[in-house]
Amino acid sequence: MATIGELTDFAIPDLIAILTRRERSGRLTIKAAGEEFQLYFDQGRLVRITSSDLSLRLGRMLVRQNLLNSPQLLDALHAQRTNGDTRPLGAILLERGWITEADLERCIEEQAIEAVARVIDAESGFFVWDAGVEAPLASEPISLEPEMLLRAARERTEALKMLRKQLPAPDTPLFLTQNGRTETESLPAPEEMVISALRGGPRTLEELRSQMALDELSLSIAVLSLCERGVIASRPVSGVARRV
Repeated sequence: MATIGELTDFAIPDLIAILTRRERSGRLTIKAAGEEFQLYFDQGRLVRITSSDLSLRLGRMLVRQNLLNSPQLLDALHAQRTNGDTRPLGAILLERGWITEADLERCIEEQAIEAVARVIDAESGFFVWDAGVEAPLASEPISLEPEMLLRAARERTEALKMLRKQLPAPDTPLFLTQNGRTETESLPAPEEMVISALRGGPRTLEELRSQMALDELSLSIAVLSLCERGVIASRPVSGVARRV
């Protein structure tokens, strides 16, 4: 029988701690902020996390971190679908020699931290605990201990709160400056994605978040860095341009 509760009544870190301490096995589904997260436990160990958010998919995260290119990702996904390969995507990429074990482990940890940070940051939503449900074979195993994962996720949420205070308002349009239009130096992938999106015209932070497969932290750092270097600027809704 499933157990259902509201996030306003039960803090997710407390739920994870209880499931770990009591050595429970099953699936914890969390629905918040329009997203769904599933955390799988095996005798108290957090073994897998899945998310409905495309920006948290392993392949996209590897591309975003410049550990994999898009043609390689598409090739691996195509082979996985057409050949009926039930192995996790990471195992296929490792077999082809496109990433290393260290690359995969680092990306899975980042994926898990970001997912849990979003859950902690959610102000409302609900959770469902289904005892005995096993993790899907095609998902990647997690190596982080729950305590370390929660600590890293809390640090992530605090970092985001500080970044939000420095960024333009979510409904303030961002546009490329003259420097941004002629920017040719090699840039981190998130910054290149922001510049590419703004070449099509001004976008607000909210529009960038909905159009780009970037997690909030990566997008926020990219936008703040580009603003500080004068590559992009903000334009208040009133129409009076200003620099960030």
